[in-house]
Amino acid sequence: MKKITTLLLLISGIFIGSSGLNAQAADHSNANIQYSVNKISPGNEVDANSSFYDLKVKPGQTRQIQARIRNATAKQITVKSKFFTTFTNNSGQVAYTQAAKKDDTSLQNKISDFTEIKKGDEQVTIPAKGSRVVTATIKVPQSATGVMLGSWYFEKNNQNAGKPANGININHKYGYALAVKLTTKEISHPKLTLGTVTPGLKNYRKAVLATIHNPRPAVMSQLSVKTEVTQKGATTVLFKNTSQNLIMAPNSHFQYPTFLDKQPMKAGDYTLNMTVTTKDAKWPDQTWQWSKNFTITNEQARQNNRQAKNDPDVPISIWWYVAGVVLIAAISAGIVYLLMNRKRRQ
Repeated sequence: MKKITTLLLLISGIFIGSSGLNAQAADHSNANIQYSVNKISPGNEVDANSSFYDLKVKPGQTRQIQARIRNATAKQITVKSKFFTTFTNNSGQVAYTQAAKKDDTSLQNKISDFTEIKKGDEQVTIPAKGSRVVTATIKVPQSATGVMLGSWYFEKNNQNAGKPANGININHKYGYALAVKLTTKEISHPKLTLGTVTPGLKNYRKAVLATIHNPRPAVMSQLSVKTEVTQKGATTVLFKNTSQNLIMAPNSHFQYPTFLDKQPMKAGDYTLNMTVTTKDAKWPDQTWQWSKNFTITNEQARQNNRQAKNDPDVPISIWWYVAGVVLIAAISAGIVYLLMNRKRRQ
């Protein structure tokens, strides 16, 4: 029996608009969820009507935030929570429900490091048809600048797997993430840089992966990306890709793919040309253009072609046909020789 675990997350506060961060509340009416989490306004917010914590802060300041957990069931439940520092996932969106595998080198202040949940509130039991208020304290670092972005993530304990169907065991798991945005002062202008360009796989598809860095403490929204890959020194475009409405968390990076689709990856020297534009209303329109050479080795091409799931059948070399013809001719000549030799003996 196959086991497939599906994480179904109801996220409150992850819609990034052109002017920054605007939240949409999660739908609490789903009968399968049976509990909800809501922000309690802490006051002195940039936007008091937002469904996430939109706090104007100063370096060295201490702020307290609270959330209310409601239990809609006839049995008591236990909910645990933790803080995450956001990052940009490889789909070009802000991730609120897990920690980054590797932080960007420019990230100095992580919300998960300087926010502490009140003792006893990290995991709370909520009575049937009841509610509990949980509290966390944010101690803003003295070195804080720009925007720091994170989330307060909630998950109910003992979420059991569903009934197996057609040999598949699906585990529905629900959680809430309330975004936490701390703003000392918006930066005057944004910056993006291009990091490494390497061949690889994304979702088992062959691709050229270009790492885009946002080294500034600012949410970068309304991003458009265009890439073209050519042979080094040539102008013919071999592969290309475009994307709209990408978003980057402060001080983060992600790998943008240019897919090869069904074309096999070949060793050689190549050039990536990339253009990135932001129309984020916080600044005038900005455009970055980069051109970077990279090499695909024979080993890299072999491994990626072998591991990719969308490769066409490998074309048969003409020399295999030649070898086949030679082999058939040799066998035929041998048969003729044996028959003639036998006839002479007779």
